[in-house]
Amino acid sequence: MKPIRFFRHEDWIQPGRLDAYLASRDVPWEIVCIDRGDPIPQRVDDVSGLVFLGGTMSVNDAFPWLEEEMRLIRMAADRQVPMLGHCMGSQLIAKALGGDVGPMATKEIGWYEIHKHDNPVAQEWLKEVPDRSEILIWHHEAFTLPPGAMPLYSSEYCVQQAYALDNIVATVAHPEVTPAMLEEWLRIYGYDIDASLPTVQPIERIRARLAERCATMHRQFTDRLYDAWLDRVRAWSTREAARVAPSKV
Repeated sequence: MKPIRFFRHEDWIQPGRLDAYLASRDVPWEIVCIDRGDPIPQRVDDVSGLVFLGGTMSVNDAFPWLEEEMRLIRMAADRQVPMLGHCMGSQLIAKALGGDVGPMATKEIGWYEIHKHDNPVAQEWLKEVPDRSEILIWHHEAFTLPPGAMPLYSSEYCVQQAYALDNIVATVAHPEVTPAMLEEWLRIYGYDIDASLPTVQPIERIRARLAERCATMHRQFTDRLYDAWLDRVRAWSTREAARVAPSKV
């Protein structure tokens, strides 16, 4: 299998659980580090899938690399390349494919319960996920669904939490977070937490039972979502290999 290509936007927002998940299944991956000036490859024939990680910037900011990433996303979508987006990555894919991204009335930060939608696409992608799950959410902006996408689940404070479109799945949440990652985020970006807001949990509540919560989220939600996506990665890779294989006479 060709590698899956990650796009990292800040050096402290890492693949997290996705790293261990892919390693345990012998799936190769590589990373493009936007934060250190890596060029954005404008090709998809050398990968099995694309992953867009989070970031504290907005997809509406005037960074040239945002336009380059969105150009790549549109190219990949035309080829039905499997794509996965977390947090800002989900917003990037949404905007590239015709959705809108803008500020929420209030930011949403903490461990929140999500509710799976009762539509065929949500049931297909999240068939092994409980109807209600607790996951880590940390965002200021929200997306509207790109044309053709279907919603997967909602939280109390954000109706459009995740969507799927063909081989694309994206969530504004952080199901990839690990205890060590979240501690690092709180150290670097903890000033973003304003616990006076009803939609923002205090740091001590976010840290409570951290290892247990991450393990439960990975078992009940994260790995099941990744399973559904990896099935599509493998199927697409097989089809692509057959399409480009030289015909035998």
